[in-house]
Amino acid sequence: MIPTSTPIRVLFAAKSPAGVDVVSVFASGQEVLDAARLAPDDRAAAERLLTSGVSKAKANEVTFDLVDAGKGKLRRVFVVGVGAKEKISAESFRQAGGALAKAIRKHNLAAVSVVAPADQVEAIVTGLLLASFKYTEYVGSVGKKKEAAAGNKPATFTIVADGKTKPAFERGVAIATGQNFARTIASRPGNDINPPSLAKVAQAMAKEVGLGFHVLDEKQMAKLGMGGILAVGAANKTTPPRMIVLEWKGTKRNAKPLLAVGKAITFDTGGISIKPAAAMGRMIYDKCGGMAVLGFMLAAAKLKLATPIVGILASAENHISDTAFRPGDILRMYNGVTVEVTNTDAEGRLVLGDALAWGIEQYRPAAVVDLATLTGGVIVALGKTMAGVLSNHDGIVADLQAAADKAGEKFWRLPLGDDQRDLMKSDHADLVNSGGREGHPLQGGAFLSYFVPDDLPWVHLDIAGVADTEKEMPYYTKGATGWGVRTLIEWASRKS
Repeated sequence: MIPTSTPIRVLFAAKSPAGVDVVSVFASGQEVLDAARLAPDDRAAAERLLTSGVSKAKANEVTFDLVDAGKGKLRRVFVVGVGAKEKISAESFRQAGGALAKAIRKHNLAAVSVVAPADQVEAIVTGLLLASFKYTEYVGSVGKKKEAAAGNKPATFTIVADGKTKPAFERGVAIATGQNFARTIASRPGNDINPPSLAKVAQAMAKEVGLGFHVLDEKQMAKLGMGGILAVGAANKTTPPRMIVLEWKGTKRNAKPLLAVGKAITFDTGGISIKPAAAMGRMIYDKCGGMAVLGFMLAAAKLKLATPIVGILASAENHISDTAFRPGDILRMYNGVTVEVTNTDAEGRLVLGDALAWGIEQYRPAAVVDLATLTGGVIVALGKTMAGVLSNHDGIVADLQAAADKAGEKFWRLPLGDDQRDLMKSDHADLVNSGGREGHPLQGGAFLSYFVPDDLPWVHLDIAGVADTEKEMPYYTKGATGWGVRTLIEWASRKS
C-alpha cells in the first residue's frame, strides 16, 4: 500500500450521513455558500454566527456553534471563511479546507460532514488531505504514548455535494495522494532512503498503479558515459547512484510524451566543498525535485491521463571519502559536454544534465520540465513562497503559468540568454559547474540549457525555497511540501 502519512479518510455523499459530530460550511461576507444542502437547524446556526459577527468569514477563519442533535447530544456547526467574494479562487477553498482540517484535529473530532460548493470540491478535498499530512514513520514508544494520552483519533470527512461532482472529488483525492506520497518519501531520513532504496520505493509504487519501471545502475550508467551522476555518487560505494525511470503510456496513440526530470540527491553534504554544519540536517530535502516527479507520476496513473508521460529521478548521495569527486576534476557528460568541477556543492546540475540529455535522446519528448532544489540563490532572490523558472521557450512558460495559477503554486521567470550561458564557460573544458557568486539560480538554468536542444520546449524549476517549510502554512505542516505535483498534473491534464 502506498504510504501517504495522511491519518484521515475522505468520502463522498449526496447528503450528510447521520450521526456526524460536525457539519461544516463555507462562507463569504454574510452568505452561507451552498446553504440549500444544510438541515434547517444547521443553516440557522451558521447564519447566526455570521449575523452576530462571531464569524466575519475572513479567509481561513473557523468558528462554530452548537445545535441539538437529539437524545441529549449536541452537534457542532463550523463556519469556515473564504474571504471577500471578489477575491475567491480555488486556492481560497484549498486553504479553507486546510483550516478546517486543522480545526477538527485541534478539537479531536471524528465524523465531519463538509458541505462543499459544487465548483470547489476538488480544491476543498485537496486542502483537507494536504493539511492532514503528518509524518509519523519514525515516531517511537515515547511519541505513541503521548498520542494515546491525548486521545487523538483519525477523522472521517464526508464531502457533501451534487453527484455530478464526484469526478472532481476523485481528482482531488488522486492529486493529494500523489503530493502526500512525495512528502512522505521526502521526509524519510538519509539512513532510510538512498538511491538503491529509493528505486525500490518507486518500483513498488509503479507496480501498484500500473506504471512502467526500469532503473539504470552504476555499471549501466558507466557504459553510457554518464560522467556527471557517477562523479556525484562516487564517494559512497555502498549506496551507488541510480537513474530511476517511470513510464505512463497514456491513451493517445503515437503521441510524444511529456518528460519530467527530478533531482533526487538523497543526502547532500556538499562534498569536499562542504556545507555549514548548522544547515546540513535539512539536506534530506535535497531529493524533493525527484519526489515531486514521483508524486506526479502516481497521480497521473491514478487519473489515467491521456497524454503519455515519462518521469526520471536522477538519484545520488553527495558524500565525502577518498573516492569523492574534487574541485578541479573534469567530467565528461552523457552528451559529450565536458565540465570542470569548481564546486562539489553544485552537484544537482551534474545529475540533471545526464538525466536530461539521456531522457531526451531516449524518449524524444514533446516538452520537458525539470525540478530541483538547485540553489540557495533562488531563495535570496524570490523568498520562500515561489519557485524560480528559467526556460528556452515562451509557450511552455505560459502553459505552466496557467497550470500553476490553477494549482495555487507560484513561480517567477528569471532570465536565460547568452549572458547567463557565458558565465558557465571554462578555460579548460566546455563548462564549469559553478561560475562564482553572481546569479546562482541563473547559472543553474544556464548550465542545464547545454543539455537540452534549442528547439525543444523546456522549463527548469528551481524549487529550493518552496520544497520544504520551517513554519506552519495554511495546508502544510513543517517539513516537505511536495511542491510541483499539482502544477505538473494540471499541465499534463491540459495536454490531455
